[in-house]
Amino acid sequence: MPFSEIVAPTIKEMFTDKIEEMILSGELKIGEKLPSERELAAKMKVSKTIVHSGLSEMERKGFLRIESRVGIYVNDYAKYGTLETMESIAKHHGGMLDERNIRSLLELRYAIEGICLKEAAKNRTPEQLEYLRDLVKKAEEICLVHPEKTEELAECYFDFHHYICVISGNTIAPLIIYAFKKPSISFWANSIKALSPRKSLDRLMPFFTCIEKKDPEGALEHLRMITDTSDRIVV
Repeated sequence: MPFSEIVAPTIKEMFTDKIEEMILSGELKIGEKLPSERELAAKMKVSKTIVHSGLSEMERKGFLRIESRVGIYVNDYAKYGTLETMESIAKHHGGMLDERNIRSLLELRYAIEGICLKEAAKNRTPEQLEYLRDLVKKAEEICLVHPEKTEELAECYFDFHHYICVISGNTIAPLIIYAFKKPSISFWANSIKALSPRKSLDRLMPFFTCIEKKDPEGALEHLRMITDTSDRIVV
């Protein structure tokens, strides 16, 4: 049985987790004014330094709006949030995104990867195909030897799809996909657990086959099927 290091959260992490939980649960409403830093420090029994640092972090993530000499307000995080905001939302839902965010992530993936898949299937080189084949072999080995390593398998799937964007020749798509690495791996890990490692691999293989055969329409059709059904699996 593998053992891993136990890492305790810091006071600042506990403070920000508490405030974010209150916002995401609806206990604190959008537009609601929070107590001052001094009041928060006194109420939550933490230092003013921790409160100031934590509030600044939550402002950066889009959860709060801090107006100098006016006050601290709950922000519309859906409108002004960042990728870090999405990580906090996933954490609030036990490590998973909620249904609306999963659907949004899938639609974004379809829009970006759909373009890249067509180009990759048409223009991939033998060397690029070989790299994809190596990723498939790695995924197969994990499924066969270590099916319990869902995070490792999910990362392998991410690398496969990210590389499709790389070989498409689009210079921006790989950067956008990579920015979503953490929530994407979390999504795939939960999908693997819901389907089983073997069935999840079966959903990957048609992508490789279509790229190998230079079949862009087949690749796009499989992506459409995956997009239409994935949220039903993990939600």
